[in-house]
Amino acid sequence: MSNKRGRPRKNKEEIIKSQPTYTDEDFLEEKIKSNPLIEKNNNQISQERRDRLNATLREINKIMPGAVKYASDEPIKEKIPFGIKEIDKLTGNGAICGNFIVIYGSEGTGKTTLVLNQIVTAQKAGKICAYIDLEHGFNKERAIQFGINLEDLVLIEGITSAEEAMDITIKLAKEKVVDYIAIDSIQAMAPIQEMESKKGKEKSMADDEMALLARRMGKFLRVCSPFIYQGKVAVLLIGQVRTEGIGGFATREGLTGGHGVKHWSMMTIYIRKGQGTDAPVERIETEELDEKGKKVKKNQRIGFDAVLKIEKTKTNSQSELSELHIPFYFKTGFYNE
Repeated sequence: MSNKRGRPRKNKEEIIKSQPTYTDEDFLEEKIKSNPLIEKNNNQISQERRDRLNATLREINKIMPGAVKYASDEPIKEKIPFGIKEIDKLTGNGAICGNFIVIYGSEGTGKTTLVLNQIVTAQKAGKICAYIDLEHGFNKERAIQFGINLEDLVLIEGITSAEEAMDITIKLAKEKVVDYIAIDSIQAMAPIQEMESKKGKEKSMADDEMALLARRMGKFLRVCSPFIYQGKVAVLLIGQVRTEGIGGFATREGLTGGHGVKHWSMMTIYIRKGQGTDAPVERIETEELDEKGKKVKKNQRIGFDAVLKIEKTKTNSQSELSELHIPFYFKTGFYNE
């Protein structure tokens, strides 16, 4: 096939192959070259002052090794994609290693399924993953269905308190023995003081502890952050929604675990179900007969419309408050081209 000028037309695959592919390093280098301010700013610093600065940095690093460096020496952080084309496009190719990422939403919206997809992608890249199952809902058959290698997945579910889960996460990150940790979920993290008193006595259900989980999470995130950065570990926190507001006025859905969770996350993703009319359906035959005696066909819902929204991002993902509508199938999970 040719165009009006007689030149052969390229098909879609040839056009894609002919387009240059850019890595994060190429993108960064192109940005530096195209910015005239960088060269201008470099010329403003005298060599004498730069030498004094370098000497000061060396002195600091003798006391605190690796504490300070030039930003140009900071390597580009590796990412772990979710393995779903549209979601990776929305999030800028997944979770960044060395940081926290939060995924939260109401029940049955595909949060755990999204994590299972990401574990598959990480394992294909040769990474070791750990799954902290505080809800005791890990489905071995579904994990195999998505392609997870169970022999290389560290499953942690024999724990009884939030502190144990936090200590295990810190230990794994500190020893640099895993590359990816998923915690399912924040809502299921029960602090020891919620169950026992300081003297080790079991507490009654009538006892109340105000904002205990939020305080524990804040401390955990502060302590754990340096270790996951040094170990280049991606930590994904799954959260449930809670209603925030005053009485019945101005209510909204928020995240459990206090404000520190969102503060420390590199990216926060909110998942909800869309309208029922947008849900995927299939035509099936029923036992009902029409006037001609043939079986009546009706639409049966086989999934729902999943809506993903980025509430916070410090990455090169799409802008905050960006939404993605993607079909979720009960049997196979998120739609993937």
